[in-house]
Amino acid sequence: MSQNYAFIDAQNLNSGLYKLGWKIDWKRFREYLREEKWVEIAYVFLGFMLGNQDLYLMLQRSGFVVVFKEILTTESGEVKGNIDAEMILQAMIDYDRYDQALIVSGDGDFTCLLRYLGQNNKLLGVLAPYEKGLSSLIQKFAGDKVEYLRSLRKKIEYRPTREGRSRTKPMPPMKTDTGILETRKIPLKQNRTPIPKSVGRSKTPIGITQEKTEQNTRPKMQNPPEQIKSLPRKGTLYTGGTKDI
Repeated sequence: MSQNYAFIDAQNLNSGLYKLGWKIDWKRFREYLREEKWVEIAYVFLGFMLGNQDLYLMLQRSGFVVVFKEILTTESGEVKGNIDAEMILQAMIDYDRYDQALIVSGDGDFTCLLRYLGQNNKLLGVLAPYEKGLSSLIQKFAGDKVEYLRSLRKKIEYRPTREGRSRTKPMPPMKTDTGILETRKIPLKQNRTPIPKSVGRSKTPIGITQEKTEQNTRPKMQNPPEQIKSLPRKGTLYTGGTKDI
């Protein structure tokens, strides 16, 4: 069986699906990559933002290797975090470790990588969100190896259960003009002991036992390498480099 790697441009994927009007279930997507594309290692490249640790941990637990891009804020307040260079570099660092590579993006900036992989019979294929979001350069060099995520909607779409929950939380919409994911914080839940209603005409409730409000506290993450819990193989936190996995 082939040992394939996937390199996922999270910004391009998420913005494309947002335009199509649906969200991805990351756990189901990882299962699809493993079972139908024989992907052993799947990298997700995105910009690191404080406060989004729930998103990063969810991606890890779903079986992805998360690679962060350090973001920059301009004087005008614009946030930049383009991951093209990091993704191409990682594909070359791991070049001898995989049989073929799957590129998940419709961005034409990866054309040089696609050309090199194709010339060496190492290009498994390209997964782009949809046709209109695909660069003509990718179409030129990848040809019939291009597939579209919209055709996989039934397999990988995020669908809440009847209770309003799903196995994984979807990645929220982002600002496509900033080149960086923008996610919402998940509010902490509170556990409260219910207070019984008053009995009869008494103004004072009978049998009240009221406990102090407790919040589910989570450690705050300051820097990605030290603060996020690393997991073996599936879901290992990685910030680039030549670390063996």
